[in-house]
Amino acid sequence: MDSINVQAQAFFPVLQVVLLIGGIFVVFALFSMLRNLSRLLQNSSDTMVEAEKAISELRGTLMPILEKIDVSVDALNAQLLRLDGILTAFEAATQKVTHTSEAVSGIVATPVDMVAGFTDKLRRGWKTRRAEAGDIADGAL
Repeated sequence: MDSINVQAQAFFPVLQVVLLIGGIFVVFALFSMLRNLSRLLQNSSDTMVEAEKAISELRGTLMPILEKIDVSVDALNAQLLRLDGILTAFEAATQKVTHTSEAVSGIVATPVDMVAGFTDKLRRGWKTRRAEAGDIADGAL
């Protein structure tokens, strides 16, 4: 058993060196991770500050535009209402013109139909008389 203790005692300083080197490596790795994490947090913080500046600038430029859009939409709605009124008046005038033209057409068509009927009767009568006069003239010869 003494030989095992002697071997263990000889191995113990080597184990201490390996553990010391491993501990230094772990500390270095933790330090490196913390440094990278610190850089990441700093970059994130810088990005957030820049984003807040950009949003504030955008808000400063966007608000007057939105206010102008509100006024423009109100003006557009007023013009659309005005146009609706004009189109309603135009529609009413068109209906009045349609009714008037139908009435004028009826007034003009009645005498024209009467004259056409009268001239048709005259023409038929004239043809009949000429036919009769032609028959009489043929029989007299």
